[in-house]
Amino acid sequence: MARKKKNRPAQKSSTMRWEFDPNIPTSDFFEAGSLDDSGNLQEAVENFLFALEQGHFLTWEAVVCEEQGLPLTSLQQQALDSLLSSGDPDDDQVLYLDGLPRPSEPWHVILNKIVPHLLIEPFRTSDVYREVQWDEWKRIMIALEEHGLDLSLPPGVDSYKEVVPADLRHKLWLQLCFDTLSGLGYQEELTLQNPRQDSRIEEFIDNLRNHQDSVAHLGLTLESLLTRVILPDRDKPLFITMMQDKLGLKSSEEPFAAHL
Repeated sequence: MARKKKNRPAQKSSTMRWEFDPNIPTSDFFEAGSLDDSGNLQEAVENFLFALEQGHFLTWEAVVCEEQGLPLTSLQQQALDSLLSSGDPDDDQVLYLDGLPRPSEPWHVILNKIVPHLLIEPFRTSDVYREVQWDEWKRIMIALEEHGLDLSLPPGVDSYKEVVPADLRHKLWLQLCFDTLSGLGYQEELTLQNPRQDSRIEEFIDNLRNHQDSVAHLGLTLESLLTRVILPDRDKPLFITMMQDKLGLKSSEEPFAAHL
């Protein structure tokens, strides 16, 4: 940790500002390169999770609040006290944490640059997708539930769960359900025409039940669902028939959230 003297603000402000003097070092969270590259995307996700789980985002927010004369939460105060207790008492501005400067953007801005790259749209069951797009959204939300409760929120947002725009986050939750259908059409025997694959529909419906709020938010019908998940031509009519039978739908245009 490196620190330097700071000038305390004359008045307290009600909102933390993620703005710094030119002499305060910052780091670009995405300096590895474009997130269109799967390796860079995976690295960005891992770095985000590491910073979250290690408390780096929380600690930097505590530092910024202290610099700007803002009140700290109890967790922020603990993080700041732990940090300052290990340094020179004659210096009181933190410039580096574990050898790295503060990120140039708040955590929620960083997150909202990452998550659009996790969405597969449309999802083709016969294609092979990058592993990073399968599990990382859920990992991020689990980590935020455990480590993100004291982090700052952008204006108009009441919870870390709502930091990502509603349409995008519901699409990502829905995407988790598509794993059950993944592989259909990839090989000849992977088809709903094969009785051994029948269980996929039951599992798919169970997954939809677990994310019923996303199904409702997106107003899904079988017709609109089949614009998001692309099945092989031979499986599509079977899928519609099986879903209608199991959910009691009268048509493929009927919203089915309530039937879950």
